[in-house]
Amino acid sequence: MKKLFFVFLFATMITGCGGSEKTTTVCKGNIDELTTNTTTIESSDDQVEIMRAEVVYDVTGYVTDTFPIEYWESQLKSINVDYDSLDGVTAKWDVDDTIITLNVEIDYTKADFDQLADAGVITTSGGEDEITYISLEQTIKEQENAGLTCKEQIGR
Repeated sequence: MKKLFFVFLFATMITGCGGSEKTTTVCKGNIDELTTNTTTIESSDDQVEIMRAEVVYDVTGYVTDTFPIEYWESQLKSINVDYDSLDGVTAKWDVDDTIITLNVEIDYTKADFDQLADAGVITTSGGEDEITYISLEQTIKEQENAGLTCKEQIGR
């Protein structure tokens, strides 16, 4: 079975600067029949500072003697970005029976935006200006376009 799994960890960049209202937004949902995503976005006004994503691939029913869990883990790793090679980004893969989980954290205060764009982790809204921050508003729009539901957490 050949199926392409995508992780939607992209944000839209806009040039400019923001203020200081701290918020946490959580986006959740199913990307496809095998993949769920929970993304937590920490921001100050419209500037995303930290983005954490937990992407869970449930390959129950696809694991066989011919295609063991190691096969599926290898396939998923091969279609995802080598996140650990990027500045300000950490990633960890976990396997539990037939569930494969990818946890990624991007610290945009330490990240190299050009490097992230070249790796396809983020996209731009156009223009050739220097990227100065990741827009919370645009990030939420992209997450919702990917099928996730986003809500600001209260009380943080």
